[in-house]
Parts: sequence; C-alpha cells; structure tokens
Amino acid sequence: MKTFKVVVYSVLVSLICASQIQAAQTSWLDDLAKVPNACALSLDIASCTDATTPVQPDAQNYHPLADDHETNCAQTRCDIADNTIAGDLIRNNDSETSQSSGNQDDSSGPSDRTGYYFLAAIPLIVGAGNLLGIDHRLNNDNSGIWKRSHQLDLEYGVVLTEIGGALWLGGENRLGRTFWQSIDATTFSAMTVQVLKYSFSRARPSQTSSPNQWFQGSCCQSFPSGEVTLQASFVTPFILEYNQDHPWVWSLEALPLYDAIARMKTQGHWQTDVLSAWALGTAFGIFAHNRDTPFFLSVMPHGVMVGWHTSF
Repeated sequence: MKTFKVVVYSVLVSLICASQIQAAQTSWLDDLAKVPNACALSLDIASCTDATTPVQPDAQNYHPLADDHETNCAQTRCDIADNTIAGDLIRNNDSETSQSSGNQDDSSGPSDRTGYYFLAAIPLIVGAGNLLGIDHRLNNDNSGIWKRSHQLDLEYGVVLTEIGGALWLGGENRLGRTFWQSIDATTFSAMTVQVLKYSFSRARPSQTSSPNQWFQGSCCQSFPSGEVTLQASFVTPFILEYNQDHPWVWSLEALPLYDAIARMKTQGHWQTDVLSAWALGTAFGIFAHNRDTPFFLSVMPHGVMVGWHTSF
C-alpha cells in the first residue's frame, strides 16, 4: 500500500508542478519572441487556428523574406501548441536520429504480445513454485545492504528520479519521453498490484512459516511485491529504448534483483511474490514503451512538452 501511495502522491505533485513549469516557460518564450529574427514557440493554444493566416504586409515597407519568416514562425507556434502535431514532430525527429545512427528499428522493442506473455507467466510462476516447493522463509536479515531503510531509500529515489527526469526533460526528446513511459508503467502497475494484494491477501513470511496462507483478509498483502514491481516497471522502458545503443543499460535489472533479494531477506515476501512482481513490472514496462505518446504526458499541460531545462 505504501508503494502505491508514493507513486500516486508523486504523480499529483508532478501535476501541480506542471502548471508552474508552463508559466515559467511561457514567460521565457515571450522574452525570446522580442529578439529580432527569433522564432519563439508560443504555448498559447487558444491563439492558434487550423490554418495560420499571414499578416497583410504594409505596401510601403514590404519585405517578402521577413513576411515568410513571420508566417513560418506563426505556423511553428501553432504546430508546437497542438499536442497531436507536436507528437508527430517528436516521433519524426527521433526517427531521423535513429536513421543517422543506423539503429532505426533496433530500439523498437518487443510487441505488446510479449507483455501479455509476462502476465501469463505469473500464474505459472505461482503454480510451479507450489509444486517445486521453492517458497520458503529466509532467516531475517535486516542489516548491511539489506536493511529495510535502504530498500525504502531506493523506492523513494526511483520515484523522485522518474518524476524529476520527466519534468526536467519534457516530452520533446527520446530520453524525456522514456521517463514519461516509465511513469506510465510504474503508476498502472502500482494500481494493479494493490488489486492483487487485496484479492489474494497472502500472508507474509513474517506472519507465518507456511507459504500457502492465501485469502487471509486485509491483514495480509504479500502477493505480489509492490516494490519489486516498481523497480521492474521503472527500468524496463529504458532497457527497451537503449539496449541496442548502450548494452550496459541491462545492468539496470540489478535494481529489481536487489530489491527482490532484500524483500525476502527481511521476510517481506516469498520467492513467488518477487518473481511474479518482476514479471508484472516488466509487462507494464513493455506496454508503456510501445505507446507513441505516454499517457500521462498526453493529459498534462502542454507546457510539459518542453522540459524545464529549456528555461535555463
């Protein structure tokens, strides 16, 4: 439940911050518009129409090049303010970047079908775990790197990183859009985890020595691990996006691996809890990565299309 609250509260904070970002960016862009020959990207959507009408030139001071410049700038302002067109511009820019690096199709990642395979694997994990008897309680070890406080530091750090990265970079480039995909994955997977926890109400290893204590009521929320789901859903979009360009991103899987071991060592979860959570987070990471426009980016104020970093 704590993981779900952290994610939800963080998303609410990002919604509040987004309006401040938009206001700051609008002021910055207005200042830029005063610079001669500068083409500012206004975020005032209401001023844009489907077809931009050129300003009628003064017969005595008519300069065709200047008129063309102003018309193009006006069209650019309207295009950027339109979320759909801006999304097309972003995707086209990324496509050109991928072509120049020779990796146009390498970062596309697996299809949604692969994500469904991961979801289908969850009941298989639980069933096989029961048959093979892999669920067992580890000796409680709340020291060193496995300390509960370190686990919580990682949880909060991941949420702050993805929220901060998304607001700082915006949705105008490849990395920023990946941060927004990560927010989608962690938020929707967190909601799914809470439904599963209350539905199956499995007792934790700290509550019983038997891994077969299911449907015990609201007291018991072992299945699946919310924190391992968070880590897996956070790293998956980045791995899918950058594994061809930077193979080292696979090392990000160390985050859910560490958290899975730590949660078992502190008797927070069974083995099948963390394995199922890993599969669940990976599935939502795949689904989020396959969206052309991240869900939360599409519902945020248009100012977030341009990241906070552009104001500096």
